Order: sequence, then C-alpha cells, then structure tokens
Amino acid sequence: MATIELAPYFHPTQIVLVDDDIDFLGNLSLQLDADLAYLLFDSTHKALGYLNGRQPNGTARDRFFKAVPNGHGDSGKNHRESLALDISALHREMQASDRFAQISVALVDYAMPQMNGLEFCRQIKDPHVKKILFTGVATESVAVDAFNHGIIDQYIRKHEHAVYDTLNQAIRQFQQEYIRDVFTAAADVFPVDLPGLLKEPAVARLIERLRADQGLVEYYLAVEPTGFVFADAAGQVKRVVIQSRDERAHEAQRARAAGAPAAIVDGLEAGTLMLDPNSSVYHELDWSAHTAPGAELGDAAGDLRWSLFDMSCTGGGIQARPSYNEFLEWLDTVGYSLM
Repeated sequence: MATIELAPYFHPTQIVLVDDDIDFLGNLSLQLDADLAYLLFDSTHKALGYLNGRQPNGTARDRFFKAVPNGHGDSGKNHRESLALDISALHREMQASDRFAQISVALVDYAMPQMNGLEFCRQIKDPHVKKILFTGVATESVAVDAFNHGIIDQYIRKHEHAVYDTLNQAIRQFQQEYIRDVFTAAADVFPVDLPGLLKEPAVARLIERLRADQGLVEYYLAVEPTGFVFADAAGQVKRVVIQSRDERAHEAQRARAAGAPAAIVDGLEAGTLMLDPNSSVYHELDWSAHTAPGAELGDAAGDLRWSLFDMSCTGGGIQARPSYNEFLEWLDTVGYSLM
C-alpha cells in the first residue's frame, strides 16, 4: 500500500444508525454534531437493504487513476501496470451529485430482534465501511472479541462517561479513514506514482488547520499550480497554492519573461509572494493586484511556501455543486421515508 500522510481528496460522507428502539435513535440523533449527515433505521433489514443496495460508483482504480507506460514493453504474465493519479477525475468528484451520499460509517446496536449487531456487520458488503457497535455491559466481552477478529472497527459502551463525545470523535476519524482506504485500495495491487505533497506531514497539518480555521468541509488536490481546491458547506471555493523552491523558480522565470517588475520576480522566487492561480496576470500590467503574501510551511522538505486565495473574489468561477448544505437539506426531506 502506498505510504501517504494525506488522501488527495476529502468530502463528508453519510452515517447509518441502526437500533430497534426508535426513541433511542431519536435521542441519539440529537447528540450528533449538527453538521453530520445521517440516516436512522429501526429495521436491520431495511438498513442492510439501503447499505448493500446502493450502486457503487466504481473502484478507486477506475475512478482516480490512469494507466501510464512503464517503458519496458513487458506484456507477459509478470507485467504490472503502473498507475498515476488523475487530477481531472478528482475535480469531477467535486461536481459529483452523489459524493456526500457515500456511506462511511455504520453505528449498530448489539441486541436487536431481527439480527444482532455483529451479524448485521458481517452482512455489510462494502469492506471500507467502518463499523461501530453500541454495546451494554453484558455484551462487552462479545464486542472485544468482534473487534479482535476485525468484524467491527470500534465498540462504544452506551452508558460510559462522555459517550457522545467519544462517538462524534470516532465518526470524524472514520470518515477520514474511509476516504483514505477507498483511495489506497488500488495501491495494494498496482504500483502507483503519488505526488510528493501527499507524503509530507507538514502539508497534512496545514490542510487540517485550514479546514478548521476557514470552515472548509471538502478538498481536492490540484496542479498548475500545485496545491488544493477547498469548498465550504455553502459550496464557495478557495485555492491554496503550495510551491517548492524549484516550482517558485519556474514561476519567477515565466513572470520575468512576461515583463513582470523585478520586485515581483524576486518575491515569487523567494516565496514571499505568490500569484493568484485564477487571474490572467501574464496578460495584464497590474502584477501586484494579483499576488498574495507567501508563508513558510514549517519543517516541510523542499522549502515549501504556501498562500490561500478566495476563488469567488478573483474570478475563478468554480463552485462545488451540489453543496454540502444542499445535501443536508435534501437528506432532511427524504430521511424518514427511508426508515
């Protein structure tokens, strides 16, 4: 499996909550973080039908990678196809109408009349769905055994202290792991050439900080220039540019050739300035109006510098549609009809 610090994309996904006690489900839903997308089921059969009846949107290999020639001309039985990340496919994901409807976590009660929670978890077909078992004191040893055998990913005691804080934290973590697992599944079989940014811990920390500070709910790797496209819950888009020393030198060379002032060229090369990726600055005279200060990226390798741009203010014209808020509104209208 490819070693990465950061998946090349992330967006919120759906949570399924299953318990035969509808009153408990109603109370549980009030304790979840307000921005989580969830569906409630008091029937294990309906819940499994929903989980397993959804049309898969393709394997990670088909969705996010493209084949690249290995240069050896080997087509024999020992031939292993090489893959590269398809950036355009990542950006199509940002416009996919069903991206938020992917199910990442199933939270299941253990004691239910139609089938117990462990049998339910065994019947979930998608291997990437994370399974949390809600258990009482009497079934804790059963839950421990199920965890040790990989049937569930976590168990939570219903009556433990701060149970809902534990649950919300687990859901957040598993949403991240779900996206990461879906992406890296192809690397178990095929050699994959991954961008260096995904392997850099300092970049992963920056992305998490920007998401928290800016209220950004989804991101996608971008190129030309290198960085990420972000969207908030309303679908408004920002662009973070992250450049190495070599990339800055190339940008400065282009600017010099286009007649940029010396101060602009020097700033681009040093990383104290960065060009707005959405502007047509190379065809304009007012260079300073299309730059922003660049900041050092901590202890990152390659002397990385970064800057954040608001695409809605600079003519980028890109929006994430449907937005996460629109999906949550839709889910509120149809959720009870699926129970």
